[in-house]
Amino acid sequence: MKNTKSVLNYLILAGLFITPFIVFLVPSGVFFPYIAGKGFAFRILVEIIFGLFVILAFIDKEYRPRFSWITKAFIVFTLVILLADLLGQNPYKSIWSNYERMEGFMMLLHLLMYYIVASSVFQTVRQWFGFFNTNIFASVLMSIYGLFQLGGKATISQGGVRLDGTFGNSTYLAIYLVFHIFLCVYMLASDAKEKWQKWTYSIIIALEVIMLYFTATRGAILGLIGGLFLTGLLLLWKEKENKKLRKIAFWLLGGLVILIIGFYSLRSQPFIKNSYVLSRFSTLSVSELKTQGRYFVWPMAIEGIKERPLLGWGQENFNFVFNKNYNPGLFGQEEWFDRTHNLFLDWLIAGGIVGFLAYLSMYVALFYYIWRKRSPLKHAQQSILTGMISAYVFHNIFVFDNLISYIIFFSILAYVHSVSQTREETSGFYTKTFSNGVVSYVVFPLTIILTSTMVYMVNVPAMLANTTLIRAMSPQQVGIEKNLELFKQVFSYNSFGSGEAVEQLTQVTSQLFSVQGQISEKTKQDFFDYTKTMIDKKVASSPTDARYLVFAGNFLNRFAKYSDAIEYLERALKESPNKQSIHFELGTSYLGVGNTQKMLELFKRAYELKPSSQESQVIYTVGAIYARNDAVLEEMSKVITRDAVISDPRFYKAYMSIGDTSTTITILNARIEKDPGNMQDKLALAEVYMRLGQKQKAIDIVREMMTLDPTFKDQGEAIIKQIQAQ
Repeated sequence: MKNTKSVLNYLILAGLFITPFIVFLVPSGVFFPYIAGKGFAFRILVEIIFGLFVILAFIDKEYRPRFSWITKAFIVFTLVILLADLLGQNPYKSIWSNYERMEGFMMLLHLLMYYIVASSVFQTVRQWFGFFNTNIFASVLMSIYGLFQLGGKATISQGGVRLDGTFGNSTYLAIYLVFHIFLCVYMLASDAKEKWQKWTYSIIIALEVIMLYFTATRGAILGLIGGLFLTGLLLLWKEKENKKLRKIAFWLLGGLVILIIGFYSLRSQPFIKNSYVLSRFSTLSVSELKTQGRYFVWPMAIEGIKERPLLGWGQENFNFVFNKNYNPGLFGQEEWFDRTHNLFLDWLIAGGIVGFLAYLSMYVALFYYIWRKRSPLKHAQQSILTGMISAYVFHNIFVFDNLISYIIFFSILAYVHSVSQTREETSGFYTKTFSNGVVSYVVFPLTIILTSTMVYMVNVPAMLANTTLIRAMSPQQVGIEKNLELFKQVFSYNSFGSGEAVEQLTQVTSQLFSVQGQISEKTKQDFFDYTKTMIDKKVASSPTDARYLVFAGNFLNRFAKYSDAIEYLERALKESPNKQSIHFELGTSYLGVGNTQKMLELFKRAYELKPSSQESQVIYTVGAIYARNDAVLEEMSKVITRDAVISDPRFYKAYMSIGDTSTTITILNARIEKDPGNMQDKLALAEVYMRLGQKQKAIDIVREMMTLDPTFKDQGEAIIKQIQAQ
């Protein structure tokens, strides 16, 4: 058993030391590769090392987990959230999440398993420092990759100039760097005995501060500044013996004060306003907040908390709150929010007041063990950890968290728990010895079976569905029929990826019908029928989710199935009564069935929800054209400019639809005068003349187009023949 114990311990440690490098996984051929790749890797790795850990704990009592208040708080939090998820709006999604987030209860459960393993297997400070240095090494590699992005040698996946590393999101990279800057500071204060070590950590800090700057993430940068300021204050206030540390704290505080005052004084200078990063800080104000999604979303979240205060809505269910309490002022921004962009509001939504208090209890327990009188941590270590967690908390006021920062946070919890515990136990499971036979013939096979089952059930179907979905969305050499076969295969796995697969299937089917002559009508019909079936199935599984009701309505509208679309969109409007986009889509359905009065009522209601929106103004006015409502047209002429009527093609299409060819010709001529090279407008004008029976005018326009663009000759001649044949 001794050799078995050594092998198990080695394998578990290897798995833990691999964890920091999960951040680099961005597998190709995966749907949401920046998120799903990391999520599946973490889950599988944790499941394996947890299974090995269970066997090890039965073999050697020294590895059995101890229950500090940190551990108890984490377990209580997990159980409360599980209850909230099961009683929530959509328990299935709460448990499994989706590819875009890879969170839900599954993530929380795996984080708890990871915490238990790390806090039990790392039994010495030296092991923990080795683990922290491994994390720091990984962060250095990430920073080097950031340098390549900065130099244009690697692509920034978000586009633009904000570095995002292998996260695909600059905000995620930013908090990752903040954690590791503090880790370097912590190691400087804890383990840097040699001069080369101090220089190494200092250089890494400088490098990662630069990379953090180029993420342009204000919450993380301000969190770092605030966390360092708090660390300096604590050192200056409590550190009595180490004069060198007090001096460093004094200079740190002084430097930060000068930085803040200097920036504030120079915020209007050109070099700041012309800098993308610095200008983001110079414009920070209450008025700027009012233009952001958070200004509208946070009050929606508060309304949702009031409605279900105790256990909330369950994880991944903020979309129900968002839709129900939608603020029309948000129209024109993100259509479907699934997070509040405030971690604490997210947990209040997910777990209610009970879940939120359970979440806060982990911080209370953490700070208790950091600062209690019997803490083995030195004052400098206590101060740095406090600054680190404070920076993390501040950052999370403005964003939602992600897997990697969760892993680091719970690693810190595991570390503080581990160094605060003694290994002395006098009774119970901690002293019980299990025979070799029990371990070999009961524990070992049972654990292997359960672990293998978990690895398969939790990951394999969803992973296969994920990679198959990418293939289903991609062109297939054997023909489009293969794509439909692949989509059916995706759904056959019956995984949590089915929801996102429905969305992609609707888009592929819609695009398919826009292709003329290349695909058989039977194939198109097969796609339509299957898509309709899967949409109906998805709506049935979550009947109050406005997102999928709208997807169904949008899809049916594209295929002129207006009566069917109305059924779904009326339900969607009931779930989200203030969302203008649903009013507009439903109004389109009523226009399709010829009920222009109902259409105009819906367009008017949407317009009145946010009259300042140009999009609302245009749609309401276009609706009035279809409804031939001169009173509304007269009213809207005060806000709709002539340029808007000319530039927006919806106007001439509406006038064309009601047979007002005179106005249509006027608009099209104005568009052509403004953009003489616009072939689409000229074709539209030729079509108008053809409908009026003025064939020669239509032919003259087409010939003019052929003269301007010789490549249009063959197509133009074909159009002329069609005109002449009329």
